[in-house]
Amino acid sequence: MMISRLMFAACAALLLGAASPPPAARSGTLSAAARGVLDAYVNALGAGRYGDAYALLTAEERKYFGSPANYASTFSADRLKIGKYKLLRVEVVPPNGVVAVVSEDVQFFDHAHQVTATATARVAYGLIDEHGKIRVKDPYHPWRAVAPKNATADVDGYRVTIRKLSFFTGRLEVLLTFANLSDATVTALPYGRSVLKDDAGQVQRLIATKIAGLTDKNLYLGLRLAASGQYTGALTFLTADRYAPKSLQLTVGKMLKDGGEEPFELTLPVVPIPPAGQ
Repeated sequence: MMISRLMFAACAALLLGAASPPPAARSGTLSAAARGVLDAYVNALGAGRYGDAYALLTAEERKYFGSPANYASTFSADRLKIGKYKLLRVEVVPPNGVVAVVSEDVQFFDHAHQVTATATARVAYGLIDEHGKIRVKDPYHPWRAVAPKNATADVDGYRVTIRKLSFFTGRLEVLLTFANLSDATVTALPYGRSVLKDDAGQVQRLIATKIAGLTDKNLYLGLRLAASGQYTGALTFLTADRYAPKSLQLTVGKMLKDGGEEPFELTLPVVPIPPAGQ
């Protein structure tokens, strides 16, 4: 999934981090300097030159990612490639910023279906005058991402696979595929029952809220999968702000087969986490 790429800011002032209440945004045009930075940034992403793109970010954004390697991981985990792009509109946010809304032709890896996919994405980039230089604000990304291999467990034909780990400030989003390869309908009730444990033995707990971006409604209410059914969704865990474990192990529970006598849980293999980029 490419949620971070397909989102764009409904409020330009929010994207630029303006104080509340902010001045009203208004339509505008890009200066030659701002357009040059926007082109350089999107072209660098399209060419996979993540170090060059990272250097064009605001100081706040560079601090958030921590390193070019962390920043690059958020794109490489989705195998993102940007092709043609077009500037759609510009919103001016006083005193020193604009938001450029861009249409991009993108190719990415669809984690849910395990195939390469294409889309036209609408993306908003903040362009801010920072000490006399135009810099880019590209929000909504995790500060690092990992796409593990062989992170699958199977119990009697019920399979759970970790597709991607997205590290945000104070939380970890685990993208999972639930697949029922058995002949019986299976119900999964992961909230209040699933545990994420790290190499230090610390247990991270699920976040359960009414906020859609933090709590998967289908998984929260209980997921029923008929034979041959499959669902990809996210479990989000509360963590330290800059959570950087050496390994993680997820136990998903409980599951119950229709007609089954006892609920069961499923413990996935330990997932090694590469050191965060310095």
